[in-house]
Amino acid sequence: MFAFFDSATVDRVIQALPPVGIGIKYNLPQARKSTSATPAQLFAQSSLTQRWQQREMSNFDYLMYVNTIAGRTFNDLNQYPIFPWVLADYTSSQLDLSQPASFRDLSRPIGALNVERKAFFDQRYAEWEDETQAPFHYGTHYSTAAFVLNYLVRMEPYTTLFLNLQVNRKTAS
Repeated sequence: MFAFFDSATVDRVIQALPPVGIGIKYNLPQARKSTSATPAQLFAQSSLTQRWQQREMSNFDYLMYVNTIAGRTFNDLNQYPIFPWVLADYTSSQLDLSQPASFRDLSRPIGALNVERKAFFDQRYAEWEDETQAPFHYGTHYSTAAFVLNYLVRMEPYTTLFLNLQVNRKTAS
């Protein structure tokens, strides 16, 4: 980690670095040019969405690039890559992918997918009375180290990490 006193020094250091990365393939700038760009700038400069829409890259690859641009990484359980839940139909014996009802509305968060859940969270927000904490709709983030470890508990090193997390929680209480 480096701390510089001004942006001119940052620019000189970046220019001294060798050009690396796969940026050219997806119209992303090489690493030296992307270091000072915001995630929104990187995404806007890329052709990722167009290539994905034209089926030049898989859903997995597209989402991994989006996660990477957003700063998510396998190296930090609190910033682990996320993939949206896209299905809405979990009851049919056969899933019909030609039916729009099979897919969830991605314009809404998971907590607001049906009227009852949305009403519950809206009511909790509206009736919040704790002056020491601002009101909120959802009491937890959608991706935490505990969630990641819970999903991956059957594979090492996540099993050990999960057990360590549980031990630390018990000793803290």
